Amino acid sequence: MSQTLNASMLLAVPLAPLVGSALAGIWGTAFGGNKIGRTVSSSLTILGVLLSFLLSAFVFKQVVFNAATFNETIYTWMVVGGLKMEVGFMIDSLTAMMMCVVTFVSLMVHIYTLGYMADDDGYDRFFSYISLFTFSMLMLVMANNLLQLFFGWEAVGLVSYLLIGFYYKKPTAIFANMKAFLVNRVGDFGFILGIGLIAAYTGTLNYTEIFAKLPEIQTTQLPGTTWLLVTVIAICLFIGAMGKSAQFPLHAWLPDSMEGPTPISALIHAATMVTAGIFMVSRMSPLYELSDAALNFILVIGSITALFMGILGIIQNDIKRVIAYSTLSQLGYMTIALGVSAYSVSVFHLMTHAFFKALLFLGAGSVIMGMHHNQDIRWMGNVRKYMPLTHWTFVIGSLALIGTPFFSGFYSKDAIIEAVHASNLPAAGFASFAVLAGVFITAFYSFRLYFIVFWARSATTRIPTHTTTRTTRMMTTTAMDMTTSRTSRHGS
Repeated sequence: MSQTLNASMLLAVPLAPLVGSALAGIWGTAFGGNKIGRTVSSSLTILGVLLSFLLSAFVFKQVVFNAATFNETIYTWMVVGGLKMEVGFMIDSLTAMMMCVVTFVSLMVHIYTLGYMADDDGYDRFFSYISLFTFSMLMLVMANNLLQLFFGWEAVGLVSYLLIGFYYKKPTAIFANMKAFLVNRVGDFGFILGIGLIAAYTGTLNYTEIFAKLPEIQTTQLPGTTWLLVTVIAICLFIGAMGKSAQFPLHAWLPDSMEGPTPISALIHAATMVTAGIFMVSRMSPLYELSDAALNFILVIGSITALFMGILGIIQNDIKRVIAYSTLSQLGYMTIALGVSAYSVSVFHLMTHAFFKALLFLGAGSVIMGMHHNQDIRWMGNVRKYMPLTHWTFVIGSLALIGTPFFSGFYSKDAIIEAVHASNLPAAGFASFAVLAGVFITAFYSFRLYFIVFWARSATTRIPTHTTTRTTRMMTTTAMDMTTSRTSRHGS
């Protein structure tokens, strides 16, 4: 028997990380006079996300086992003519799953950060940012209207700008966060056009009301053209997803975003932010089902991304950039599933990918710390001898990524391949080639990375002696300079 969830409990899910973020960001930094220490700042943010995860798990249990639902307005911001601008929640199986994924991965990243950022001067600021990101993502996935979705959409973009450029004195980090911000603005221009067209022709921003009015505009043409309105709206919304979920040609920002600390790569660019576009298209699936042209467009873009980003991953030598291009390729798989109307399959791969890709990024962070912040895999080798636990976690993540039987990635990838083969869309032939070729490409770059880092001979035996000596001397000098700088900062 279905039951209604409690509004106060649902409100606590996004507000708990927000409170932790505010306390750590104001009183844990120089802005508020450093009134609370590092331990208190990290504890408050972790407790906030832990509470959010526990409540999300309870909501998931209620939705799955008790058929609980919720679709109500919490607060009315303003009414302009007949258009209502509201804050509300829509809780169903899709939302409940996303809530659990976001909060669990965020909680693991918070705990991982305790050690990873222990010696960083921006420790409290970092915890504040990642908790604020969690709040923004939860507001996005829990929304029952496009206005709140757009608020969460832009908020995660803003916080990602702050996180990618966390080392704001580093020129490459400044360039990377500006690139991410600007490329996403290109996609968001299309996204807000789509929202504007929906508001103009349906008179509402509420999901349920929009879906109810779709039959009325199904055959409407965009004024002055022969294009169907639903096709234009669907493509405009998907352009926003192309920016946020890094689809070709708006993918260029994601590899450069690896300039941020490694926990950011795990949180934003593997499990949550980049999947916002996939979530949005899944949520608006009744609209996309009315336009084969839009589905073909999505299918082609996803196929290009899945195939060619995987090929680019083969030639990367930065450990985090290899995993970043892998993320691009897997996002292409999710987009392909959307294009063939297999929305549940796309979301299934989104969930499995979130966990094994976060595991790979956190494992890469452990290797980077062990290599004294050197990310070039050409300088690594035989790491398994010194980091056995990281080695086995990396093995598990890699096997899931390439789709090994009995690992999660196998079931979601196999479902995508089957869905593509069953599709009758014109672009399904190219998509079928892309997903099959992508399987072998994924295995190639994954095992290339794994064997070079964990099994290859040490760098000193693989690189000419004169080069090794000169580069080692440079790395030693740099490390000494960093140590001297850190000592002088702590001393002052």
